[in-house]
Amino acid sequence: MAVCLRRKYLIGSAAFLVFAGLGLWALFLFLHKPIGVIDRPFKLTDAEGRVFDSKELQGKPSLVYFGFTHCPDICPTTLFLLAQALKKLGPDASRINALFITVDPDRDTPEQLKTSLAAYDPHLRGLTGDPAQLASIRDIYGIEANILPGTGKNYNIDHTDTVFVLDKNGRVQSSFDLHASSDEVVALLETVMQAR
Repeated sequence: MAVCLRRKYLIGSAAFLVFAGLGLWALFLFLHKPIGVIDRPFKLTDAEGRVFDSKELQGKPSLVYFGFTHCPDICPTTLFLLAQALKKLGPDASRINALFITVDPDRDTPEQLKTSLAAYDPHLRGLTGDPAQLASIRDIYGIEANILPGTGKNYNIDHTDTVFVLDKNGRVQSSFDLHASSDEVVALLETVMQAR
């Protein structure tokens, strides 16, 4: 009787582990599902007032981050991380598109982007544009951005904190957030730059 119960216990435990393992694997695949090539064309305006065409995502790797310049904590921390990584890349930083796409077009004018991003790294290119177009681009990347209650122009935005790493074909290869180290980001970028 004890042997039989032990066998049932072992079989039940093994089945649980198998299903749990399959569940975790499915979750991993879901969370790491590649976005693929960003082939929905778009045009935005950079901090210099120039047009940024999505075709520019082709030809060299890119860092793509969505945020806003009035962010009190997460965005500045992430931008500082990107600036550290770009600085460590040295001359190779010019081989990367480093894009900051605003989730706050009402306040993030080209002039505002230029002033704010100048404090971090000259390779960072701020992009803004029509709210509908920006919403469409956020949808491509799965970015959430919700304005929190505030007074007038004094409001905060709850948004997805993810930096995407694209290869030279515009395909998302990896992502990270503010908890990554600058050395980890550099390693990611070097791998993507070396890929054919």
